[in-house]
Amino acid sequence: MHFTLFLLFSPLILLSYYFLHKIIWTPSRIQKHFEEQGVRGPGYRPIFGNTAEIRRRMMAEAESKPISSVTHDIAHRIVPHYSRWSALYGKNFLYWFGANPRFAVADRDMIKEILINSNGSFHKIKFNPSSKLLFGEGLVGLEGEKWGVHRRISSQAFNMERVK
Repeated sequence: MHFTLFLLFSPLILLSYYFLHKIIWTPSRIQKHFEEQGVRGPGYRPIFGNTAEIRRRMMAEAESKPISSVTHDIAHRIVPHYSRWSALYGKNFLYWFGANPRFAVADRDMIKEILINSNGSFHKIKFNPSSKLLFGEGLVGLEGEKWGVHRRISSQAFNMERVK
């Protein structure tokens, strides 16, 4: 009797532990770590992160406003969450897609460090299938050996002597 109850409730206990660890504890620990370093951002919301806020409120607000004139300043329309949160929290801020943190960077020196860094600390975000259709097999979406081949080919075209 006790063994069958144990078998019935052990998956429930393991699932609740996984939920608490992955969805609650780890994101709150990450957010606290970034706040200690001076990086702020919108607070984490369990399960969905900030995606509901981005989709529901900010995108609807951005799409409701007409574009008054021809302008190249379209960031507030395309990524309204970035425009609003960079004004609120500064050049670098932390926001969430589900339980996955995203660190938005607009500081030139930090961007340079990220792009030059070769020790593997910074990885590209995996594309979902619909964005893969948009970007294709270009430099933006490639990694590893394929990226190296394409980079060698394209770097010759952007040689400073040829660009002049």
